[in-house]
Amino acid sequence: MRPVDVTPTIAKRLLSTVYSHLKIAAPARFKVNDSVRVSKFKTIFEKEYTPNWTTEIFRIAKVQRTNPVTYLLKDYRKEPIAGGFYEHELLRVSNPDIYLVEKVLRRKNDRVLSNG
Repeated sequence: MRPVDVTPTIAKRLLSTVYSHLKIAAPARFKVNDSVRVSKFKTIFEKEYTPNWTTEIFRIAKVQRTNPVTYLLKDYRKEPIAGGFYEHELLRVSNPDIYLVEKVLRRKNDRVLSNG
């Protein structure tokens, strides 16, 4: 059919026939407000024993139903993170309230003062 022959009444039917073979995006693995970590980019000379994931915990702000599914993140201050992330770049955090202690500053009996 020529483009000139298309009318508004048959346009929807034509779109469904032309684009019916497109694959719909898979269901999202993460939901809004899930706690996740982001994978780190390692250079060629980076040591293998260094962590592959960030220590900072992010929350999913929005799930974009693109193909493949992408996620928009926000940090703990509720500020948006620039860019979108794919599922394979994110790792769900089971205990988002537990933080890494960087260094123990002082011990007194059973009490510990730390900077983390």
